[in-house]
Amino acid sequence: MARTFVVRPFGIQKDASGRDIDFERIHREMIKPALEANGLSGDTTGEIVDAGNIREDMFRLILEADIVVCDITVRNANVFYELGIRHALRKKNTVLIKGDPSEDKTPFDLLTDRYFCYDIAAPAKRVDALAQTIGASMASDRLTDSPVFQMVPALPEADPENVQVAPPDFREDVKRARAAKSKGWLRLLSDEVRGQRFERSGLKLVAQVQWQVKDYEGARESWETIRGTHLDDVAANLALANIYERQSGDKSHSPGTRAELLERSDQALERVLANPAVIRKDRAEALTLKGRNQKTHWRASLEEATGPKASPKERRQLALSRPLMQSYESYLGAFQEDLNHFYPGLVALQMGSILLDLSSEDGWNDVFSNDKAAADYRDDLKQMVSCLNAAVPLSVKAALDKLDEQDAEYRWARISEADVLFLTSDNDRRVKKAYTDAFAKCSPFDWDAARRQLELFAALDIKRDRAQTVIDSVEKVLGQAETRRPVHIVLFAGHQIDGFGRSAPRFPAHKEAQARALIKSTMERLADTAQDIVGLGSASPGADILWHEICGELGLKTIVCLPMPIAEHARRVFGTHDEWRSRFLDLVAENKGRQVLTLSDRDGLPRWLETRTIDPWERGNRWVLKMALAWGAERVSLVAFWDGKKEGVGMSGTAHAVRLAGEAGTVHLERIDSTQVLT
Repeated sequence: MARTFVVRPFGIQKDASGRDIDFERIHREMIKPALEANGLSGDTTGEIVDAGNIREDMFRLILEADIVVCDITVRNANVFYELGIRHALRKKNTVLIKGDPSEDKTPFDLLTDRYFCYDIAAPAKRVDALAQTIGASMASDRLTDSPVFQMVPALPEADPENVQVAPPDFREDVKRARAAKSKGWLRLLSDEVRGQRFERSGLKLVAQVQWQVKDYEGARESWETIRGTHLDDVAANLALANIYERQSGDKSHSPGTRAELLERSDQALERVLANPAVIRKDRAEALTLKGRNQKTHWRASLEEATGPKASPKERRQLALSRPLMQSYESYLGAFQEDLNHFYPGLVALQMGSILLDLSSEDGWNDVFSNDKAAADYRDDLKQMVSCLNAAVPLSVKAALDKLDEQDAEYRWARISEADVLFLTSDNDRRVKKAYTDAFAKCSPFDWDAARRQLELFAALDIKRDRAQTVIDSVEKVLGQAETRRPVHIVLFAGHQIDGFGRSAPRFPAHKEAQARALIKSTMERLADTAQDIVGLGSASPGADILWHEICGELGLKTIVCLPMPIAEHARRVFGTHDEWRSRFLDLVAENKGRQVLTLSDRDGLPRWLETRTIDPWERGNRWVLKMALAWGAERVSLVAFWDGKKEGVGMSGTAHAVRLAGEAGTVHLERIDSTQVLT
């Protein structure tokens, strides 16, 4: 969400004639509703409630704000001081407003600036007009509205991310979610960081980890949120270009959707390449991704034009096209931008080698405007492929020398080393060994991209026998992929055992056996399918603990999901239920082998969320549901040991979990009528 900062006088101020102007009323009746109409959050320095240097906080708010509204109705020194800071730090999105009537004249230095006029006696009448002005300012393509940047256009703009650093405890929460490889946990953090002052840097951190754990849809949503406010954010555009291209290859999408996703990827890359401030490393990355998109377009058109019965000659003729050349040129440009980035160099070598081999075909000259252009391109291509033959192995070796074997990039560098040998070595046995060694510790997923490239060479009759030998050898090493059964995620929520003195019984302690039988019957029925069950649930005294124990007896995997650490949970929840506390501690004991996840690493909420009015138990329910929905399971169910009452004791109990599941729309409800134990 975009943030705003309002620069204005406080309280009732007098103009030069002694007229009283109520700036609190103006803010309340006009400025605030106009901001809310644009979905904006933020305020004046009055939003700062913690101790510290208010001037330092003011500097931060002015720099962080995506849009500043500044009221210059009266000659208030603080207002003009803060406006000067804004004009010196940020290029655009500063909206000036001025009330009328006022005897205070606009300072000479601002006389040429446009400002929004309003009636100080009836500010509410201008809400819609101010909302429209703010929206237009945010959507404007104007380079700057700052007189400083107008006079010194080469001056670099201050980067808000330098002060919007995510706090250490938030970063630690992201690391714990990454360690758990929990997509849903990361999606919860992505939601909760919205509206925080460090939203942009926090979302970037979450989005990067979402990509690492392969939650592409979650990463897409996080990056799109960032780009919604910061359209030219380089990191967001590069990440979205990557995600859109990957999603365009999903065969479950319609052809139209896949084409649209690829087009969106292209557009994101053009934003980066058109940005004059982009650094060389990011330009190289953008050109690499552009080359990949062009290669995707080329391969798609080639596969559409040639069926499985097409001869190598026909495929080679159809492969000759401008998209092939454009892809080669983009990859080459990326490698020339950054010779330490070996990957675009490798693909430029692969695409250049294909082009060079295809240049012997009769249709080569037809791709060019004249025969001389065709001959010149071939000569340049020969020279450049020769250079790449020498440069790319050195770039790959330099990467391998710098990387630790545990680094993910090290694995890809080893694979790239084998890919280079495929093109440059005369020794078939050396090539085969390089591939089998590189993929000995890799998954079939890692092999997929390399295999597709080898199949492309074979389909175009380029080193066909070598490619097939490598494919057969590596797949023998990898073995038959393990056949996995579909997953059924089962959430559990249930009533706690009745506390001492409860007026209306709900789950009396002496009814445990009946409750156990009801829960066990439901879980036996759910387990009798061709799906692997993974259970997610908390561990309060009563139905929760019973459910975990029953699943253990049935050989079903469950994960204990606690909103806070084990000791704090035990102290808060169990009270006088000493026997249940002991059962809980047995449940989460390390020697039991059951995974335990804790949402917060301290009692209650993490520090970075303390200013929010969030119930930690409600937060726990949302967390568990998000983990279930992000799992990628074939089916998600909520088993609820529940009396059916929509309002439970507190908003964080079973009724709350049932409501959240209903709002999700894709969760099957398996209700166990808890009132049966009362009969």
